[in-house]
Amino acid sequence: MVKVANRMRGLQKSAIGAMTVRCQELGAVNLAQGLSMVPPPASLLTQGARDFADIGHSYSRPEGLAVFREAVAGKLKRCSGLSVEPTTQVVATVGATGALMATLTALLDAGDGVILFEPFYSYYLSSLKMQDLRPEPVRLAGPDFAITEQSLRAAVTDRTRAMIICTPNNPTGRRLTAAELKIISTVAEEHDLLVITDEVYEDIYFDPAPHLAAATVGNLGERTVTMSSLGKSFSIPGWRLGYVCGPEQLIGAIKVAADSLVVCAPTPLQEIGARALSLSNDYYRDLRAMYDRKRRALAEGFAAAGLSPNEPEGAYYLFVDCSRMGVATGTEAAEILLENSLVGTVPGEVFYLNAPDRPYVRACFSLPDEVIAEAVDRLASLTHG
Repeated sequence: MVKVANRMRGLQKSAIGAMTVRCQELGAVNLAQGLSMVPPPASLLTQGARDFADIGHSYSRPEGLAVFREAVAGKLKRCSGLSVEPTTQVVATVGATGALMATLTALLDAGDGVILFEPFYSYYLSSLKMQDLRPEPVRLAGPDFAITEQSLRAAVTDRTRAMIICTPNNPTGRRLTAAELKIISTVAEEHDLLVITDEVYEDIYFDPAPHLAAATVGNLGERTVTMSSLGKSFSIPGWRLGYVCGPEQLIGAIKVAADSLVVCAPTPLQEIGARALSLSNDYYRDLRAMYDRKRRALAEGFAAAGLSPNEPEGAYYLFVDCSRMGVATGTEAAEILLENSLVGTVPGEVFYLNAPDRPYVRACFSLPDEVIAEAVDRLASLTHG
C-alpha cells in the first residue's frame, strides 16, 4: 500500500481555512481569514484589464521580470529606506509563502532549528515541518508581546540556524522596535544565524513613524532575507505575487530553489503589479486611514461585548483576550462566538506551539464597513442575548 510521506504527520488543513468553511456553512460573519476583502486600487484593475491582452503570458526568468524587480527596489527605498540591487538581490515569488518555502529550501538543512516568536503566523510552523526543520519557540508575553534579550538567548541551541520575525506582526499587530531589532542583530551575529523577516503588512500601520525594515538595523542587512507581497497592500492576495530580497549570495541560492519549486511567479501579474508598486504616497496614506477606521470600529464592538481587544500598531487583525467569557481556551471562545453570535474568529492556539496563557482569538478587519457593522451588531448578543 502506498504510504503518505512522514513529513505529513501532524499536518492538516489550515485551522484558519477550516473556520472560513464553517462560516460559510452557518452564514456567520467571517472575521477569521485575512482575505483582504476591500477593493483593490481602481486604476490597477482598469489599466490591467485594458492592457492584459498585450502583456507577456509566457514564463518569466526565475528571478522575475526586470520591470517588477526594479519596482520592488524603488518601493523599498522610497518607503522604508532599504536599498537592494534589483538585478541580483530581488526574486519574484508566488506570494510571500512561496518566498518562505524557497528560502527554507535554499538556506537550511533538515534538522536545523528555527526560532519562532510566539504568537506567530501559523503557516510558519507548517512550512518548517514540510522541510523537516525544528521549530524553537520564544514565548512573548502579552499584552505588549515584547522581545527581550534574555528570552531570545535562552531559546538558542546548538542546532539553531535561523529565526523568523514578522513586523507588523500577525496576529498581534505589533511593530518591532529598533531596540528589539538590535537585540536580534546582536544575537544573530554572535551565533551566525539567518534572519528571515516577513514584512507583508509593511504598509499598514497606525503610528506616525514609517515602517522600520529589519534589514536596515544594526548589521542585520548582512544576514537578513526580507519577504513581502502585494496581496495585503493592494488587496490582491489571490494574485499570489510576492518577492524576497537580501544579500546577493543568499538570493542567488533562493532563485535556484524558487525555479525548482514553481518555475516563476505569474508573468502578466508581475507586469501589472509593477504599476501598483509605483502608486503615490497618497495611496498608502489613504490605505492606513481606511484600516484605522475599521480597526477602531471592530475594537469598539468587541469591547462593548465585554471582551478585551488589543491595540494593534499595524496589520489588520485584533488579538482579543476573551478571559471575561469565563473560558479557559481560545478554542472555547471561538466556538461560543460562532455558535451564539454567528461571528467567526481564529482560536489563539493556532498561533502557538504550546497553549497560550490566555484565551485569545484573532479577528480580521480587512472587510467592508457594512460587514464590520454586522459583526459588531452580532457581538452585542454576548451581552444582550
